[in-house]
Amino acid sequence: MNQFNKVLLIDDDNIFNFLNQKIIEFGNFSKNVSSHVDANKALNELRLLSERGSEDLNDVIFLDINMPVMDGWEFLEEFEKLPESIINKCSVYILTSSIDPKDIEKSKKYDSVKDFFSKPLSDEILETLLGKVNTEFNTHQ
Repeated sequence: MNQFNKVLLIDDDNIFNFLNQKIIEFGNFSKNVSSHVDANKALNELRLLSERGSEDLNDVIFLDINMPVMDGWEFLEEFEKLPESIINKCSVYILTSSIDPKDIEKSKKYDSVKDFFSKPLSDEILETLLGKVNTEFNTHQ
């Protein structure tokens, strides 16, 4: 696997979503990137995709935690109630402006969260994650 199949960006800031999408696409990390400024709508999309089959699901989700309406923590609470087929397919990475150690510790309480990163997204972060995904993919074959 040289790229992520599908990436989902969940951040209430359209500018961050746009910039992150361009970083992912120009760095050739994925050709299929979508974004939501509303975490609840993102959850609904994941539910719909799961009904179509696991090949339609995102393999990587970058999630901001500080958002109005439904914040990242509320998203995670609901995400972890989804069918196991969704949770196992989607790797969630916190991508936030928060540097609060309490947020880092809180993120470790969620099995679906694989890691915690501070904004902005970078090629280095994506290369590290792609390396981890490739290693996990190769060990499961």
